[in-house]
Amino acid sequence: LVSIRQDKHCKVNCKTEKCENTCLEKYNERNVMHVNNIFYKCQETFSTTKEYKFEEAGELKKQIFALTHIHDVSLIKEDTFDARAPHGFRIESYDIAHMSGQNMVGVMTVMEDGEIEKSEYRKFTIKYNTGADDTKALKEVVTRRLGHIEWRLPDLMVVDGGVAQKRAIESVLRENKIKIPVVSVVKDDRHKPKKILGDKMYLKYEKEILLSNAEAHRYAIGFHTLLRNKKMRG
Repeated sequence: LVSIRQDKHCKVNCKTEKCENTCLEKYNERNVMHVNNIFYKCQETFSTTKEYKFEEAGELKKQIFALTHIHDVSLIKEDTFDARAPHGFRIESYDIAHMSGQNMVGVMTVMEDGEIEKSEYRKFTIKYNTGADDTKALKEVVTRRLGHIEWRLPDLMVVDGGVAQKRAIESVLRENKIKIPVVSVVKDDRHKPKKILGDKMYLKYEKEILLSNAEAHRYAIGFHTLLRNKKMRG
């Protein structure tokens, strides 16, 4: 009986439902043509099923049905692929705020294609007592953020701080086997940006990096103040 041979990008047999969801998104035009060719070969073979046993003919019919379904789904995906709007360049910025380790919070702000996306902002109340250790708090925030698989991963991560803060986020990404570039915004004594640490290729987004960093700092301070005042009021 004729069956689709395994594609190098596919880890399952292509006649399975899982393959429809996994492989068809990765198939290029050559792969789709391959599915078509196998489909027509199966039709030709089915026309001679009187030479097979009844069970073999029934199995072949099932294969043709499965191939027809895969063929139809692939055409639908081809028709709609170009119509889908591509995701914009997403930047996520992180910052930690506290007062001597008290009421410690973390935040995430988002920009896409240079536009602030306030609906994507997120607040994190630090669950574990880290004292005044910003890097541990950052690790907690990024770890919890990555736990939300429904949130699209960013193209770039920005953190307020220096080498230590940048490495803190990078360590969490490595632990989760995720590759996302990270840059940090170093501030001077007056808390004004003076340097961006990270891959120089992302300096073309300097304006967006600084804006998202400023947003994260503003958002973190606001959340910390709100939480502190709430606790003071009892």
